[in-house]
Amino acid sequence: MAFQVTTELSPAVFDYKPPNPPLKEFVPSRDRAFFGDPEKASLLAQASAVDNLTPYVGTELKGIQLSRLTDAQKDELALLVAERGVVFFRDQDITLEQQHALAAYYGIQDRDPNQQDPRHVTIVGREGNIRAYGNNSGEFHSDHSFEVNPPSYTLLRMVKTPPDGGDTIYASQAALYDKLSPTFQKTFEGLHAIHSSDRGYAASINGGGSPHRAPINTSHPLVRTHPVTRLKILNYNPWFITRIAELNAQESNHILAFLREHLLQADDLTVRWRWTAGAVAFWDNRAIVHKATPGGYDVTLREGKRTAIFGERPFWDPDNSESLSQRIERLQSEKGENRENGIHSQSVLNN
Repeated sequence: MAFQVTTELSPAVFDYKPPNPPLKEFVPSRDRAFFGDPEKASLLAQASAVDNLTPYVGTELKGIQLSRLTDAQKDELALLVAERGVVFFRDQDITLEQQHALAAYYGIQDRDPNQQDPRHVTIVGREGNIRAYGNNSGEFHSDHSFEVNPPSYTLLRMVKTPPDGGDTIYASQAALYDKLSPTFQKTFEGLHAIHSSDRGYAASINGGGSPHRAPINTSHPLVRTHPVTRLKILNYNPWFITRIAELNAQESNHILAFLREHLLQADDLTVRWRWTAGAVAFWDNRAIVHKATPGGYDVTLREGKRTAIFGERPFWDPDNSESLSQRIERLQSEKGENRENGIHSQSVLNN
């Protein structure tokens, strides 16, 4: 959620008393992607077409209705989302109740501190000057990274859309890490970023909102290991990261400025999705940052319903993770060895 009002510590902020206690860390149930067939035979057999939209991120499945997936297909979809970052669908007939049920299949539903309905967020059109001071509505982000258990899977279903405008852009954090130099990769591994909800909390109250919980500051690894793919992922979020814990102030400021520039120059690592009514995006919030493209359209014509589930606390496991380039090199080597040995190998990028 983006706020276009002041984040100052006003009397209203000091006087406000959130009704709910802080969330406590918990260990979620085993990721449903682990139960999916690596070949995704059942899911892909239902599709009339499977289009990888870019080399690094984004796949569109055609001819599939989310409302009719079997449990096996849901598990395979989770695995595909973990591997491709975001999976898109058009012309879906899924209802809001069915969307809630689908989210519940994958885990405990996340709730934004400012979310009114406990089961979903209503996404509306955005306008205004995204270049104005304090306006973050055009910024890349992952949702709620300040939580101890940030979301894993997120599903956004668009109810209505303008004829043009309001697209969403998704970027791969696995690819963002991979495109860093080896020196910077090693420098960032083991560092921790402080993710804060302070500014959003103050802006909500100053704008007339009623946050459910007090703001928090949480330390997460700057490079994390994806629990399913075991890829090394840059865990960067310009909305919520305030500093790098292990660095001095100016060192931290420069690193965060570089990371923002690195992200904004990553057109080759992004996919842009043009919404239509009934379209759905299902993405891995652990491995993806995204942003809306505000302005230039009638904002009353854009409305969506977003559901998300709590994931594991981000972790860094250097002994059991690899970069995207290392993954590709390993698979190519294994494929060559299997060919020499006469063994058929049907490898995929994220084995």
